Amino acid sequence: MRSRCCRPRAASLGLVFGVLLFSGCGGTLDNTTHVSGTVTFDGKPLPAGMIVFEPDPAKGNRGQQGHADIKDGRFDTRSSGKGVAIGPQVVRITGGDGANPEPFTPFGKLLFEEHTVRLDVSKEPSAFQLDVPSPKHKKK
Repeated sequence: MRSRCCRPRAASLGLVFGVLLFSGCGGTLDNTTHVSGTVTFDGKPLPAGMIVFEPDPAKGNRGQQGHADIKDGRFDTRSSGKGVAIGPQVVRITGGDGANPEPFTPFGKLLFEEHTVRLDVSKEPSAFQLDVPSPKHKKK
């Protein structure tokens, strides 16, 4: 009989621990926001791609990584459900021509090597306008 009376107590402790674990014990969700915007390549809307926002550890930022697909030059992290940590970010953009997507080339033929920029994300809703320069315009 003794083992039966302890099971509800153990279950309750497990539930409390689980709630604390998944709540973040500090409100990590308060430190995220959604961002949207446009991405151009060589001055034209990027047909297809992905944008990833990573908190910049070199500037002391930590938190959730956010991402979104880019379609016809537009992105919004609400579509992926992955908000972005507030603060300095390393932003990585991958893009393709959008033609003939396949499992290993979901954005079609790649138009450029991964493009990286650094920027700050604030708590207020942010819309970014990012341009990926053509490789022929990059300095060597």
